[in-house]
Amino acid sequence: MQTIANGATITREMMYMPYEWMSYISPMYYSVQAYFANLYGSVSPSPYIWSMAAVGAVAMFINIAIVTFLHKPMPVEEVEVKTETEDVKNTAEVTA
Repeated sequence: MQTIANGATITREMMYMPYEWMSYISPMYYSVQAYFANLYGSVSPSPYIWSMAAVGAVAMFINIAIVTFLHKPMPVEEVEVKTETEDVKNTAEVTA
């Protein structure tokens, strides 16, 4: 999906609707466009870089909100601590 939606092979105006929608939320589109702007030098790449940073920040905010509100903590099981002598005991051994 991102291969078509990144805008390297076809422009956003030529994309089918699902790919066009994906290009708005894909950081790959903005990085490819910034690379093109830097490579050909006709446009400043900074708007694309800021858009890529905004998409990343929104994605991180959504992830933090999901973990904060929907994450259910698992109960922690207590592990029995065995002493070293309990592990070494051998009932067949004769000690004096």
